[in-house]
Amino acid sequence: MWPIRYPPMTGHITRSVHNMTRQTQAKGKKSPLQALTISKDFTILLVSVSVVALGFGILSPIMPTYAQERLGLDIAETGTIYSMYAVSFTIFMLPAGYLTDRLGRKPLILVGIVTFGVTTLALLFVNEPWQFGVLRFVEGIGAALLTPAAFALTVDIVPESKRGLAMGAEASAELLGVLGGPALGGILYDLFGFEAPFVSAAVLSFACAALLTRIRDPGIRTSESKPSFFTIFQAWRRNARENRALMAVTTRGFVMGIVQGLWNLGLLWYWGDKFDMTPGEIGAAISLEVFVMILGSIPFGSMSDKVGRRPFILIGGALMVSGLFFNVMIIDKWQVYVFVAVSALGAAMSNPSVGGMLADVMSKEERGRVMGAYQFIGGVGIFIGYTLLGYMYAAISPEAPIILCSIALAAATLIIALFVSETRQPETAKTPGTKAEPVGPESAEK
Repeated sequence: MWPIRYPPMTGHITRSVHNMTRQTQAKGKKSPLQALTISKDFTILLVSVSVVALGFGILSPIMPTYAQERLGLDIAETGTIYSMYAVSFTIFMLPAGYLTDRLGRKPLILVGIVTFGVTTLALLFVNEPWQFGVLRFVEGIGAALLTPAAFALTVDIVPESKRGLAMGAEASAELLGVLGGPALGGILYDLFGFEAPFVSAAVLSFACAALLTRIRDPGIRTSESKPSFFTIFQAWRRNARENRALMAVTTRGFVMGIVQGLWNLGLLWYWGDKFDMTPGEIGAAISLEVFVMILGSIPFGSMSDKVGRRPFILIGGALMVSGLFFNVMIIDKWQVYVFVAVSALGAAMSNPSVGGMLADVMSKEERGRVMGAYQFIGGVGIFIGYTLLGYMYAAISPEAPIILCSIALAAATLIIALFVSETRQPETAKTPGTKAEPVGPESAEK
């Protein structure tokens, strides 16, 4: 069992939120654009994240038409081919995390982005379903190479005191691309034809890769006497031994993978079956979710740098559980939007803090591998989520997967409440003229 490493919860969150309010009043409001001033390198990375997300978003409204009209696929076949992305993404997270630390962050990011551009252009020349499946598989490899490298590079180039702000800014930048991409893709399709969205997405990715070459390589590398892709799990275990917070946050990541299957599949079915919501009404709910997360991610990420990660993970987790569970009690469709907003607010509060806590408890030489292990475990959760939740929806009841995910997410949040101490020293704990001690695997578990 994990030892309890923090004072009793009573009053802890209240004091933290009080400190947060007092600091905000004393310093005045800060613009969300403050994230752009962290450093030139981070600004380039932030713009690139938004551009890549925009490229993905451009294709999203076109792909169903592409699969059905160009390749003659039905919904089941399309879903199977789409899953090839998730398969390769999870499998290739093993070498990706290792290579991030072995070769450096920039090479992996560039290869990942260029891979997306090439596969997007190649889709224009596909005539057979198996070719579509191969390209989806290759695209998943590119995403796997990109993910741990982008996280590690962010932590490398951002000061420790602004990690939460950086995580929130990246989340908002990605969501902006996701929000604007589908509309842009539809416009390009209507005005210029079928090829325009694919060409545009590819050009955006190549331009993004060129932009990223301007980021200075932090030069963090690791060397091993016995190189192996599976050292990502050894690196994760070493860091988890140094700070048990990593084990708890990884458990939460696994649960969130399962919950993601519900959000992407089960809830959409549930809203349609239970309340006869149209695709437009469901789309509006998803847009509301994205909009709330965009508004909240930067402010809450910034506040987690000052107050600490733990309060926002706990409060955000409680809001997500509430917003998810109360779907089973909804009696009118307007209430769907209320609970979507509640869940999105919880995600905006907790997600940047989770990213900040992960960064706090990793050694810098092993960030790629530890993040690779974390993403691999989350990917396993996504597989389980899609498989288990779909079965439960059909075999037990539409409410069963919602209840299961709510209980699992509540348990994951409780684990962090019971067994994780704060990994980021609040600014209020500093005394004038002194510097806060660095918090990481060596210091967070004193």
